[in-house]
Amino acid sequence: MESGHAAERVELIDEESVVDHGTRRVTWFVRVGDTWQRCGSVAGAKSEQLSVGPGTVWQTRIELELPRGTAVMRRVLSPTAPRPRDAFSYLTRQASTHSQKISHTYYKVRRRGTLQAVEAHGMHDPPVTDDGSGPGSPGSKLRNR
Repeated sequence: MESGHAAERVELIDEESVVDHGTRRVTWFVRVGDTWQRCGSVAGAKSEQLSVGPGTVWQTRIELELPRGTAVMRRVLSPTAPRPRDAFSYLTRQASTHSQKISHTYYKVRRRGTLQAVEAHGMHDPPVTDDGSGPGSPGSKLRNR
């Protein structure tokens, strides 16, 4: 995070919801030095589990103070549609698991805690999760707190 800039209160929502072919997970990261850190584990972050309705598995509101200009990344994991298969392929092939599409959107913190979308140039390093593994890696344990 950049120092010397005015701190702004930022509110982010990590969540998982039910969609076609599985669940969609939105996770936020903050750039701290040369790495990405889960927003809920940034020093001073306050997390609150929110009440959810049908179709939502969980939601966590994270409030934190960030200097203006701090880089923030939104990662979305979404299931992809299964490939079409013939009626008897299940007899000869192992059951396939659905793959996931991973998308990243990058932002900078602006006045009043608003986020401005920015180009990913120079910010595409893989984030570090709470357990030290990268996003979507087989050993990744994505925790919400």
